[in-house]
Amino acid sequence: MIYLMPEQHIDSVRYFQDFFHLHLRQPDLLTLQKILEKFATIPYENISKIIKLSHSWENENKLRFPEEVMDDHANFNLGGTCFSLTFFLETILVHQGFQCYPVMADMKAGKNIHCAIIVLFDNKKLLVDPGYLLNTPMEMNPEKPRIYRTPTTGVELQFNQGLGCYQLFTFNKDKMTWRYNFMDRSCPPDEFLGHWQASFIKPSMHGICLTKIQNDGYIFIHKNFMRETTFTAKKNFNIRQNYHQTIQDIFGIDKQVIEQAQAALEMNMAKERELGIFKTDIECDNRTQNHSD
Repeated sequence: MIYLMPEQHIDSVRYFQDFFHLHLRQPDLLTLQKILEKFATIPYENISKIIKLSHSWENENKLRFPEEVMDDHANFNLGGTCFSLTFFLETILVHQGFQCYPVMADMKAGKNIHCAIIVLFDNKKLLVDPGYLLNTPMEMNPEKPRIYRTPTTGVELQFNQGLGCYQLFTFNKDKMTWRYNFMDRSCPPDEFLGHWQASFIKPSMHGICLTKIQNDGYIFIHKNFMRETTFTAKKNFNIRQNYHQTIQDIFGIDKQVIEQAQAALEMNMAKERELGIFKTDIECDNRTQNHSD
């Protein structure tokens, strides 16, 4: 039986701090900012998730806990998807003395398919979201929206009185796009675990997907599609002809790891057909929704 207990993963926190040369003290805003800045360099990718699933279809060992996420990042430049990243970040914050809890979010592709963390500090609630590479906390205030500007996009957080939930939007110089809704409700560990386990049979597992922040923007890859985005421009590429080399050059992920993920993806799809699991190949969860518009 698996239990999600951040208190049990202190070794991953020490690993994170040592790897990024962080010397943290009291749980204040500066400490939170330092943690988020370093954590945002861990990429979103489902390569590791696809490989792990291919080895663990019949048991619960497919979950990647904080120690594995950090070890894979240090050794192979891997990261994780929103559930593994959120639980890892929650673990770091808890051990650093922050009060926080995870929340589930609904997106265009379905309900409870994204997650984030709310941090309680100085009588305020702050949204942090490793799945959207937000390296600055956003204050949650039902009375007025909060706007945060990254090098690549703007983020606006609003409270919808009619729906009784917060809504997160992204915007650039041309338009604003709704991304997800969430209620200010702590998701219990067993419920979070259930959503995490269900994510392995979602359409997001039908293709390799990666995202990485760069100095002036970000890189997004889904299958053979790649997009470079800044706040003012987007460039699209078909990387089919140099797929492995492109991912290795940008993310530092070795060609053999990518090939392993491609082979695992074929095995997983065959297993789905064998089990009668049918999914529509729609958007690649939160990252595809975030970067395909």
